[in-house]
Amino acid sequence: MALAATACQAQNPMPWRGGRQIPVGSPVVPAGVQRMADLPYGPDPAQRLDVYRPEGARHAPVLVMVHGGAWMFGSKSAAPVVDEKIDHWVRERGFVLVSVGYRLVPQVTVAEQAQDITHALAAVQAQAPGWGGDPSRVVLMGHSAGAHLVALLSASPALAREGGARPWAATVALDSAALDTEALMQRRHMPMYDRAFGSDPAQWRAVSPMARLAPGGPPLL
Repeated sequence: MALAATACQAQNPMPWRGGRQIPVGSPVVPAGVQRMADLPYGPDPAQRLDVYRPEGARHAPVLVMVHGGAWMFGSKSAAPVVDEKIDHWVRERGFVLVSVGYRLVPQVTVAEQAQDITHALAAVQAQAPGWGGDPSRVVLMGHSAGAHLVALLSASPALAREGGARPWAATVALDSAALDTEALMQRRHMPMYDRAFGSDPAQWRAVSPMARLAPGGPPLL
């Protein structure tokens, strides 16, 4: 879906939890960095992107960030998610940063969240040239639950292709404990994993990066 340039103005975005929004600190955007907020990649209000680009960017590498939050909460616009990345990757290194919002459990399943990330990635690849980004140099990064989701797409290239995404340069998974989801659910674990992954072993395998691992994916760190 084309990302509407008219949606570029910040609207004091807030994270979603249980189908409602909750307040969060907004990111600090330094001089020389342009923010384009709440660009849609799908029809749901949670399916939005925030783009941070250096002024005058041309053919810049693109960092796509997927926030954490136990699959049930979190925000693409939370200052802890993006502030340091804006300062280091955008201001200092000249990257375009894209922070991805996605639908949350229990509104959707974890498998549907992975589909959201795939659709967001496809939208970034299509629209990056308009932001001064290079669609051939896209790095997908996630933290915690977001790390699980990006690792799942990296492990299963077919899943990414089904959502329209083209191959990307690399994936960085930060602090995920759920890479072997099936094994995790079969040992003692925190209750949040039951809320995210349910009780069906077939569903555990379906969203397990280890179980879905197939050739052809990008390098994963």
